[in-house]
Amino acid sequence: MSYADLANLPLPTAKAVEIESFVPLDSIDPIRIGAGFYLIPTGQAAAKPCKLLRQALGRSSRVVIVKWVWHGRERLGLLRVHDDALVLHLMYWPDEIRGPTELLPLTVEVTEDESGSR
Repeated sequence: MSYADLANLPLPTAKAVEIESFVPLDSIDPIRIGAGFYLIPTGQAAAKPCKLLRQALGRSSRVVIVKWVWHGRERLGLLRVHDDALVLHLMYWPDEIRGPTELLPLTVEVTEDESGSR
């Protein structure tokens, strides 16, 4: 099997959102959370499970970590309730986030007067 064959295999999450786990929202570093999209069920078969999930999440202090496909690539997501709707946020994989040490400014000297400490 070639890489081209692997690329053409259908992803299991291509037409669905796969639930990975239920976690407290405050357990997720906000830097990992990206843009949000309203999640609207298509068809009657999806309407009831979405409503039950929305009600369960509304009663709890948890969000759902999911896998889903966006632009042909499996992504990690955060599913939460906003008002009476489900919102699916893009989540970044750990290797997609640059560490702060890459972005730190140059070392500079600061006097006591400048820092406000005495």
